[in-house]
Order: sequence, then C-alpha cells, then structure tokens
Amino acid sequence: MLAPPSLKNVPRYPVTAGVALAAIIVTGMWWSGQSIDAFVMNGRVWTNFELWRALTCTLPHANFIHLAFNLYWVWTFGTLVERVYGHLRCAGIFLLLAFGSSLAEFTVFSGGVGLSGVGYGLWGMLWVLEKRDPRFAEAVDYQTSRLFVFWFFLCLALTILNVMPVANVAHGVGAGMGALLGLAAGSQGAVKWKSIAGLVAVLILGLAGSTVFWPWVNLSADAEPEVESAAWEALNQNQDTNAVRLLEIATRMRHAPARAWYNLGIAYSRLGRFDDALAAFEQAAQMPDADSRIQRAAQGMKDYLTWKNENSSPEQGHATNAVPLVPATQTNR
Repeated sequence: MLAPPSLKNVPRYPVTAGVALAAIIVTGMWWSGQSIDAFVMNGRVWTNFELWRALTCTLPHANFIHLAFNLYWVWTFGTLVERVYGHLRCAGIFLLLAFGSSLAEFTVFSGGVGLSGVGYGLWGMLWVLEKRDPRFAEAVDYQTSRLFVFWFFLCLALTILNVMPVANVAHGVGAGMGALLGLAAGSQGAVKWKSIAGLVAVLILGLAGSTVFWPWVNLSADAEPEVESAAWEALNQNQDTNAVRLLEIATRMRHAPARAWYNLGIAYSRLGRFDDALAAFEQAAQMPDADSRIQRAAQGMKDYLTWKNENSSPEQGHATNAVPLVPATQTNR
C-alpha cells in the first residue's frame, strides 16, 4: 500500500486536511460538553428536511480510537484522491460519500456520527480503481482490505451484542458507494452508466427513506419519540393542524405510548374535533402506561360532551384544560 504523505504536506491537501481539522474541532466541542445539536441526525431531518445534517454528523467522534482510526484512513486515502483528482473533485467525492452513507444510516436506525462512512467509501473506491487506473496502483493492498472487512464485522458484532452501537449501515453503504464511484470513474460504456445509475438510486432511496417514508421504515426506538417531539413543538406553537398530522403518524408507529394518544386528544380538542378527542383520550386511558392525568383527561372529555349535548350554547364550556405531555426525546434536548 502507498504510504500516506507526512503532515508537513498539509497545505497541499486543503480538502482532506480541512475535513480532518473540522472533525477535530467539532469532536473537541462535544468532548468538552458543548452542544452539538447541529451536528447530529435527528427527527428534524424528516420534519424540516434539514438534510445538511447528513454532512455535519460526520464531524463529531465518540472517542479517541474512533477519531484516530477515521482520521488516519481519511488522510491516507483522501490525500491520494486529492492529488490525482484535484481539490474540487475530491471535495465532491467526500460530500457524496458523507451524504449517501449518513442518509442510509438514518433511514434504518438512529443515525451515526463520524467519518467512517467516508473512510469506507474511499477504501471501496480505491479498491476498484487500483485495478483499473494506473494512477491508483497499489493504493490498497490485501492486508488493508482484510482489515476493513474484519473491522466491519467486528463493529457489526459489537452492535448486535449491545456492547457498543456502531453505524454499520453507513459503513456498508459507504463502501458500496465507493465501489460504484470507482467503477464509474474507471470504466466505460454500460458499466460506467450502470454504476452512475446505482449511485443515483442509493441517493434517491436515502433521501426518500430519511424523509417521506422515515416514520414507517426506521427500525430504531428513537423514531416514534422523534415524531412525537415534533408534534409537541407544534402544539406549543399553536400549530394544531400540523400537530394532529404528526401525532396521527406517531400513534400508528411501533410501540406508540399512551402519551402520544393523549397529546393527539389535546390537538383534536383544540380544533373542535371533540368526538375524535374523546376516542384518543379513551385509547390512551386503556393503555398499560396510562397515568392519572390521562385518566382525568378522558373523564373530563366525557363530561364535556355530556354537558355540550345538554346545553344549547356549547361555546360557553371548555373542552379540556389538559397540558401536553413532553415526549421522551424532548427532555434530552
């Protein structure tokens, strides 16, 4: 394998060095206790289409080993790519790999942090190009490839055994995108265009899966509370129609708690949909995690509807004074 350039050559590789420096700075902010909300993937990717988070989430790293591993390989592979392709094309490759791998991870699970998706993407690209482009000869040797494959399965095992969560989808998709990039850059004819089509398909699936279809395809336990959190914020801003839309989605998701139905009842009530509100409150009251506040809300709505049916001036009454319950994720923001 080609040896990476020494650090005294940093000025020659502004893209690779700039990414590494940004990762060090953001990671240092995180480790020092500063908020890095803008640098992580969360429900705002779905609710507000904040797709830029797919790029910024590659900068923070969980620990020293995570940071050191990623920086070493991004420097080793990135400097070679930047030397051959130039600064602009190298920047485009970095952005493409970061965007695609991060969106794929967030589509399926909670989203990860770190440059691993980019590192695996560069490895996959160079693994293909070393056989097709003499400028990348000996870029990746057998030992390096074996290390990347071993590390992938080790991280997969650590995640399955609940020892340490790792963004394995980002690793796999990053490597796949890198291989497709290598084929697109190092081939001609049908292979080239099929590779480009594959890259476009990965990006489209990642965009759709992390936005439009995210509440239904995401497998993590964080998805439903994230949707609830967005609805809670809408309720606080008196955006009741939007809150109903979000809470109707939340209550159809896996493991929706009584809290989601309770908040949906409040949103219905604010819109004057009192029968729907009663149904939502009663559903919440029947669930195992219902508390006394939810029970009182259900009874209060029953009493209100009874009063409303017996009086000719229902506008004089109050449907509910219930206060929305804070979703689990909101307390951590």
